[in-house]
Amino acid sequence: MVSMSRTVATALPVWLAVIGAVVALGLLVEPANWPPLLAIIAGGAMLLTFVIQVSLQSKDGLVHRMLVTVTGAVVVLALASLVPLVPLLADALGSAA
Repeated sequence: MVSMSRTVATALPVWLAVIGAVVALGLLVEPANWPPLLAIIAGGAMLLTFVIQVSLQSKDGLVHRMLVTVTGAVVVLALASLVPLVPLLADALGSAA
């Protein structure tokens, strides 16, 4: 059984990196250009997850730790992918009224 503290300790750096990358994306890039960049952030999160897990040299709970880490990164990226839709929805609702 994997301790939850080790799982969170290995997931937190990846989640923070993804949040930081999304914030930088929001500050530097127009929302219409986000989709390919979100995919690059996702790929970087996968690589960072793998590097962190390999550096632990612990096989016990590897799949569980990677699953938690990647799931958290995907949730953050899914929420970030909704941001470009806000102006589109506002325009659609405004023209419908």
